Amino acid sequence: MRGFLRWYSQNLKKHQFAMNMVTTGTVFFLGDILSQQVIEKKGKDHELERTVRSISVGSFYIAPFITYLYNFADKVFGTSQTIPNSLKKTGFICLFSPAVSGGYVIINNFLQGKSTSYTIDQLKNDLPTIVLVQWKIWIPSHFILLTVVPLRHRMFLSNFVGVLWTCYLTHASNTGTSNTGTSDIGISHDG
Repeated sequence: MRGFLRWYSQNLKKHQFAMNMVTTGTVFFLGDILSQQVIEKKGKDHELERTVRSISVGSFYIAPFITYLYNFADKVFGTSQTIPNSLKKTGFICLFSPAVSGGYVIINNFLQGKSTSYTIDQLKNDLPTIVLVQWKIWIPSHFILLTVVPLRHRMFLSNFVGVLWTCYLTHASNTGTSNTGTSDIGISHDG
């Protein structure tokens, strides 16, 4: 394990975006598999095309966006891991939650060939709930990451939390938030 972490850390220094794209693609792979097999109980009816879409959007949209956002937040607020500074960065990053989730929904629908009107309706109906759940998961997680975890390890460690989040996001974006109640995955949509 130590050897893997050393290898990962060295490659992350040299190839931050590429490593985060691979790691995030893996998270989206695991999250969609969990979504389809555990929540939706699809069994042999697993949608491989959906999993590939999830990996693609995670790798080529989410990972670069979040990596850039982390780097930008450190440039704007500095790298100090004090509580006040971490609160500022957490708030800053959470301001971009609608862009992260909304972008996922838009790209996912585009890759499925869904109409613009369908996508707009889904954004109107589902995005507020998706973002509220996103904040419930990511605000505490980002605060911990920004307070304790060094910059180069944030994406790797946030991906552990990301498996849970991705499981919810792929389920909600493919079935709608009306189909993702607390009985399904244990996350309340209520305030």
